[in-house]
Amino acid sequence: MDVEEERAYLQLAMDNPNLLCWEVPEDVLQAASYAGDEPNEFLRTLLATGYTQWLLQKHGPRIRPLPEQVDRAVLVLWVRACSLYTSRMTGRPDEDWDKPFFSDEGLYD
Repeated sequence: MDVEEERAYLQLAMDNPNLLCWEVPEDVLQAASYAGDEPNEFLRTLLATGYTQWLLQKHGPRIRPLPEQVDRAVLVLWVRACSLYTSRMTGRPDEDWDKPFFSDEGLYD
């Protein structure tokens, strides 16, 4: 993925915090799946941006997430992205397809 694509995906996260899992571009899911044993810098920024925007949209500007809250959300959202990519590649249904991608609700259970 080149720098321009990364910028476009970051803008997508800023503008669409309620993006549903099935709407996430395959390039993003693939990047998550091939990132190695932890999310790379681009994925950290993308997921943190989308998560923060999702929180702002859900709770308003009075909510300021702590850095450790964002870090935890990035990890569970990254795991979700990897699972979604596997689901998409295998044609296996995923219960998260209709959920907001940047939401961490229910991912800590």
